[in-house]
Amino acid sequence: MKLLTHYLNERKAAQPDIMNWRENYINDSLFYSCRSTDYNRQNYPSRMHYHEYYELVIFLEGEIHYICESEVYPVQYGDIILIPPRKLHMSMINSETTHYRRHVFYLYPDAFDALGCGALTDFLKKNQDRYLLTTLGQKERRELFSLLDKLDEALKDTENQLDRALALGYIIQIFYLFNKESFKEHEHKQYLPENILKIQHYLDEHFHEINTVAEVATHFFYSREYVSRLFKQYFNTTVADYIKMRKVAYSQTLIARGIPLSEVCFQAGFGNLTTFIRAFHSIAGMAPSQYRKMVSENVDT
Repeated sequence: MKLLTHYLNERKAAQPDIMNWRENYINDSLFYSCRSTDYNRQNYPSRMHYHEYYELVIFLEGEIHYICESEVYPVQYGDIILIPPRKLHMSMINSETTHYRRHVFYLYPDAFDALGCGALTDFLKKNQDRYLLTTLGQKERRELFSLLDKLDEALKDTENQLDRALALGYIIQIFYLFNKESFKEHEHKQYLPENILKIQHYLDEHFHEINTVAEVATHFFYSREYVSRLFKQYFNTTVADYIKMRKVAYSQTLIARGIPLSEVCFQAGFGNLTTFIRAFHSIAGMAPSQYRKMVSENVDT
């Protein structure tokens, strides 16, 4: 089940002018890139989304904060952001312009299995309920950034097999370092304002029953315009799209459990198969039947 390519290609197609970094394919379960991008409020790619794999960000620079589910994280140099699969998240720009630098890994837990080093991703499960990991001491942080610099240098010539082998060696050391550390809760974690938080929690609990913004507005005695404005302000998305993401994410969980698609459709809150297939394709980039096949193939390998 390798969905990385679809997500990365979709993102590049959406913003070709500012995607000035190179994605480094390491193997079918691991991508890496070092990114340095100048953004402004107009071109910053801020939207609530989720994906099927882990996203690991080592933050370097930028007037940026992250929203993961209902938690808000102001970040600083050296912070490590871990985003588990199917967790809704986004980043937002805090100023008119900013220079945003970060190292990013996209990976599945089996990224090192072929090397007999599957334990290198053990820390992912241990920290899957926390999003910001910030306990690296000065010595460990220096070691991490030294390894990342060496990794970027080794990946400059992607055709050189010896350099790629060296790059893999650095990646193994980086993930070994992550597993050595005991990460703790971020001290400066914040939460969304109470009004948007209540609406978000309501949607998270009842997404399979809700179909319109009017239903949400009525529940809280708000106007539809007010609810829509709040979602646009804090998540840069619509209530309808947020509900659709929740439904599709839940449907992917059900499919992975082997539940028939006809049952998945209605358990996830879709009115009919046509609506389900259309919504699923818009989020996952494929039909539910294709996704089920990929899940099955992944289990069999």
